[in-house]
Amino acid sequence: MTTDPSADAPGHLAPAHEGGPVAVSSHKQGVTVVVPAFNEETGIGPTLAEIRGVLQGLGRPWELLVVDDGSTDATAELAREQGAEVVRLPCNRGYGAALKAGIARAGFDLVVITDADTRHKVAEACNG
Repeated sequence: MTTDPSADAPGHLAPAHEGGPVAVSSHKQGVTVVVPAFNEETGIGPTLAEIRGVLQGLGRPWELLVVDDGSTDATAELAREQGAEVVRLPCNRGYGAALKAGIARAGFDLVVITDADTRHKVAEACNG
């Protein structure tokens, strides 16, 4: 992730270390998992269940945040049913915009980003 050289200031993204999560210095300690999603109703439930299982075993505070990037299906509703907090973008703005929205909303100092199709394993990021 590219960051501004002034990243040491509170509220800015700190430079990501190779293979590690991004720390946001002005937030409380814990883990925010950001899941950008666009029309993922068929897979969002199992994905969030898997992520929640990993987070519950961490022994630290966490939040699960789905950024619904203008989906026209039931992605947002299903994510809420799975206990995720949902940020809805009014229209499909793309993966980058969804990431930015999720990172901006993150309440904890460690942010893990994964896809709604579980292509990336959250356990590896959180435990690795």
